[in-house]
Amino acid sequence: MKTIALLLLLLPFALSLSAADDPVTLTGEIVDLHCYTSRGAHGEEHAGCSNACISRDVPAALLTEDGTLYLLVNEKPVSVKEKIAGKARKKVTARGKVVERSGMKALQLISVE
Repeated sequence: MKTIALLLLLLPFALSLSAADDPVTLTGEIVDLHCYTSRGAHGEEHAGCSNACISRDVPAALLTEDGTLYLLVNEKPVSVKEKIAGKARKKVTARGKVVERSGMKALQLISVE
């Protein structure tokens, strides 16, 4: 009986762990983190600067339609700039795994269109 109670208690925790590993699809705008966080710069008028910053390895993020900001990281420890080259300002659909550490949200990018 205790085993069943323990399994029932742990089941929601186990389900939440497996769900966190499932890829998600998010829609939003690619921004460079320097200009966005320091000045709020994004959109059409900032596309050239943002693409240039990202090409120089300034970290990039996905600003979703609800205002949530996700740092974009690769599944391996290499830059995402090749995957997102020229896509700043454009509405994109990104697929990946969401991770959160110490209040920061990141998207381990699988693909972006």
